[in-house]
Amino acid sequence: MSRLTPVEKWTYAIGNIPFSVKDAAFVNFVVFYYTQVQGLSGTLTGLAMFIALSWDAISDPIVGSWSDSFRSRWGRRHPLLVLGGIPTALLFLALFPPELQLGQTGLFLWLVIVSIMLRTFLTIYFIPYSAMGAELSTDYDERTVIAKARVTMGWFAAMLMAAGALTFIFQGDGDSDGRLIASNYTVYGVVSALVAGLTALCCIFGTRSVIPRLPVADKNAPHFSLRNTLQDFKDAVKNYNFRVTIAASLAFGMSAGIYTTISLYMGTYFWEFSADQLAAMVVPTAIGTLLAFSALNTLGKRFDKPQLMQAAALILAVNSAWMVLGRLLGLLPENGHMLLFVLQLITTLVAVFVIVMLQVLSASLTADILDEQELENGKRQEGVFFAANAFIGKATTGLGALVAGIIVDLAGIEAGSEPGTVAREALSSLGWMSMILIFVLPLIAFVSFRRVRLSRADHARIREQLLQA
Repeated sequence: MSRLTPVEKWTYAIGNIPFSVKDAAFVNFVVFYYTQVQGLSGTLTGLAMFIALSWDAISDPIVGSWSDSFRSRWGRRHPLLVLGGIPTALLFLALFPPELQLGQTGLFLWLVIVSIMLRTFLTIYFIPYSAMGAELSTDYDERTVIAKARVTMGWFAAMLMAAGALTFIFQGDGDSDGRLIASNYTVYGVVSALVAGLTALCCIFGTRSVIPRLPVADKNAPHFSLRNTLQDFKDAVKNYNFRVTIAASLAFGMSAGIYTTISLYMGTYFWEFSADQLAAMVVPTAIGTLLAFSALNTLGKRFDKPQLMQAAALILAVNSAWMVLGRLLGLLPENGHMLLFVLQLITTLVAVFVIVMLQVLSASLTADILDEQELENGKRQEGVFFAANAFIGKATTGLGALVAGIIVDLAGIEAGSEPGTVAREALSSLGWMSMILIFVLPLIAFVSFRRVRLSRADHARIREQLLQA
């Protein structure tokens, strides 16, 4: 396959932004909005996220198998990008409604229904999009370049959505904290819808030139059916490296999900940072993303992908926990001291650096495992494999929101609490529960990444055998 043009590479990368808009919303604002503004209990909010995530476990492999077998004059992927992209954007308007007087049950059902609908259409868009990324190149290093562009674009989008919202949208009104004003979230929903819709269209039109170069569904293969979906999934899980990387990615994803979902609570109540200080985290986030992008050029040529993923998981475990532990043990100054803000900037930079590395390498390694799978059973299963990856990505927010909601309820943080008014015992519980989870889960990912058996030399041998077949 010929190398991508810059326009094709970057419009493809821009297509990652709708998923990042969803992540920015669910990770940073949805749980906080429904608990602290709408008054829904943290456990019910987290349960709503978990129910939507459970539906993803069903819909993701179905869409993956459907995408692999889809036949049209516009290829396997692009028609589904259109079908899923626009409804996804529109559903952000329903995710952040004005204050609803529905009671606990009504609010819970609203969040469940909207979350399921949004995630379903996002699945129809994002899984074919991700699968297309593995089809754009067969080169070991170019796959990492494509993944870097996609992940970096996604990180910048998520970062700017969160920082821009905290800076320009969630401004206070008199003595009221802007993060507790319902109308601010309605504005945020409109902005999310516009960004997701426009970037999806940019990707669809910008990558239409690659359609003739992409693989097509086997004409002799059976048409899509639920029975074939189950068989496709069984074929995928027979691959050892696929099973190991899924286990590692799930542990890493849960850790990242809890860390990011709980971060607004930690920043607002545990550290008592202002909205402007939280918005300033855009600086280390941008630097960490760019450093990861640059470092992978060198590190990717010196080390195999599994080795780099092991190192990143280990660093993430230590970096996510040390500052919270220091506060809990009384080793850090009281809130309001500038040192805390500086340390948080550094911790954020390191966290973003390793998380971006892990995401890029995970996407690139999955493409390599697909080559191994094709050699073993003669089938290209990009849709099925990336359906699993997409599910892991959404588990980051779904399971993270569930656990975070339970932590908030167990800690005893009441709806509408202003910064500085939460009891010390509640903050201590919040810190201990969060710290333990975000330390242990990356260690599980580290152990799983150590078991991956697919080096650069292994991949070169696989590609050679495929070319000779």
